Parts: sequence; C-alpha cells; structure tokens
Amino acid sequence: MDDPEARLATLRQRRTAALYDVEQGEQAQADDNPWRERAELLTESLESVESDRAATLQADKEPYHSVEPAPIRDLRVDLDNDIATVTFAIGDERFRWEEPRDWAERGHQVIRSDLVRISGSSEPLLPADVPEQLRDPLRAHLALSLFVLATDLRDRALNEDALPADLTLADLARPCPECGGWTDVLGRCQACARRNARIQQLDLERNRLLSERAEELEEEHRMAERLPIARRRLADIDTEIATLERAAT
Repeated sequence: MDDPEARLATLRQRRTAALYDVEQGEQAQADDNPWRERAELLTESLESVESDRAATLQADKEPYHSVEPAPIRDLRVDLDNDIATVTFAIGDERFRWEEPRDWAERGHQVIRSDLVRISGSSEPLLPADVPEQLRDPLRAHLALSLFVLATDLRDRALNEDALPADLTLADLARPCPECGGWTDVLGRCQACARRNARIQQLDLERNRLLSERAEELEEEHRMAERLPIARRRLADIDTEIATLERAAT
C-alpha cells in the first residue's frame, strides 16, 4: 500500500506544476503578456531591418572617375614547372605577378595559391585630374582589378585558352551600370558585392526575427489553449490532496 505522506508530497509537487500552467495560461489570455510584449519588440526590430534594407537598396550612386584607355601590352604567362608567372605593361609601368611555391595537390585536385605582385604599382595609373577624395578608392580599385586581370590571364593559360587582345586600362575601371562605381576587368563591382552582402545579412536577420516572433505568438496561443485542461488538472489534484488529508486526520 502506498505511503500516504509520500503520495501527498508527490501530489503537492504536481500541484505546483499545474498551478504554474494555470498562471501561465491566464497570463497568456491577458491583453498585456510577456509573449505579446516580446513579439512587439521583435516587430520593432523588423521595422528597423526593413528600413535599413530599403535605405541600402536606395543608396546614392557611387562616385566615379574615368581612367585613360592606355593599352595593356606584352601580356605573357609562363608556367615554369607548373609555377605561374604573369607579366604585362601599362604605359611605363611593368607588372609582374608570381605564384608562390606553396600550392598543393590534394588527390587529383590542384589547390593554387593567389598570385603575388612582384613589381608594378597602381599609383602611376591614376589620372592627374582625379579628385583628392577619390584617389584612395580609385587606387584600391585599380590594384584589385590588376590582380583580377593577372589571375584571369593565369587561369586562361592553365586552361590553354587564348589571352585577351586589345585590353586597355579603361577596361579595368568601367562604370558599373547598377551603382555607378567601378567594375573590374571581368565586369564585377565591389560596391555592388558589398551592397548585396549587406542585403543578404539583413534578409537573414529578418528571417530570424520573423521566426522568433512566430514562436512567441505560437507559445502564447498554446498556453492560452491549455488553460482549461490545466484548471481541471489542478482541481483534480486539489480534490485528491483534500481526500488524503481528511483520511490522515
């Protein structure tokens, strides 16, 4: 036969849990409750994300300055012992890029390292009339576009494709049709890439907030819906406790 004291202790523990469910259910049915408050805070965060997203999409055009269509001459790629060296000239500036000797072959896949610039500078390629505030951005863009060009030349040689002809410096810094900034020799725009990355980040944040808000509202609904069951369970436990307490007296 069960020990009445042990049974009472168990029932009192169950009563505490049932009472908590009742309190939660009653709280969920109130106009102001923690779930709705958290959902409203998440809604405010969503509005902020949407505002940031709209501002990112409607950002002003990037500043742009053209460069001279100086020919890119003497394009050459040497594959000495599978180590690539790329050279070309623009005006009086001669560029040389080399592949480090630490690339590896893993299984049947060759993992090649990024080219390293050995000689040549983007500084002499800057137009004399470029505004001061655009010198650093244009210098950085040309340095990146030169690297993209060197890498493209190496990859073409490795694939036994013909090297491009009639390239000019202007091909390395054409205006982007989307944002107005500069594109590299392959037509890719870093400003657009940064903007798209920001949009993706905001979309992930929006999805996270939507999911959390839905969870809060679902939990509110669940607790309110369970209230009648919780009340019945609490009443049954109270009845059983009262019966045991009377039997013990």
